[in-house]
Amino acid sequence: MKNISFILTLLVMFSCDDIIEVEDISSSTITVLAPQEGSALTNSNVVFSWEGIEDVENYHIQIANPTFANAIEVIADSLVTNTSFSATLSTNNYEWRVRAENSGYQTAYTSQNFSVTETDAVDISTETVVLLAPADGLVFDTTETINFSWETLLNANSYVVQIATPSFADAIEIIEDETTTATNFSVSALDASNYEWRVKATNLDYQTNYTTQGFTIE
Repeated sequence: MKNISFILTLLVMFSCDDIIEVEDISSSTITVLAPQEGSALTNSNVVFSWEGIEDVENYHIQIANPTFANAIEVIADSLVTNTSFSATLSTNNYEWRVRAENSGYQTAYTSQNFSVTETDAVDISTETVVLLAPADGLVFDTTETINFSWETLLNANSYVVQIATPSFADAIEIIEDETTTATNFSVSALDASNYEWRVKATNLDYQTNYTTQGFTIE
């Protein structure tokens, strides 16, 4: 019986060792895909990517302005489980770095320097979004679906659409607040009340003022 107990104890010990064994990844190196050293980007929406390595639980990514040695600001300091990360950055010089980690080990950081330069976005700040429907002051029934639409604005990438009750100046509730690339959207099942809706156009660097109209649900 003692021999059996001893054997079972050894089996449990070896099983525990197998379970808690963590692969040493400290000598591995992460290969950066983008942005690479010296890249000059004209898009402020930057996607960081790198090749994955085995036996990793997460990746630690950091972004500094302008470098980590002389950092004015650390823009990002995040743990991610995939091999990409996105950030919106202003025009400036940056350094980013990433390392792999598991519960027992970590690699060295792989670092790259890059810059975000002036984009070729057109200044649309003095333009006006033309609202098509519903016309200002229209009255709808509570059972109706309301279809909103506006004209496409040249050089705009997206539109911000909002609905408030009873108005934006005295808003009790913001019913809708979304960004879309389309020039129309619909809502239904609104309560009886007065409402205002508005739209503004945006691109990478500029935005218009809101154009606002009102409607009523009875």
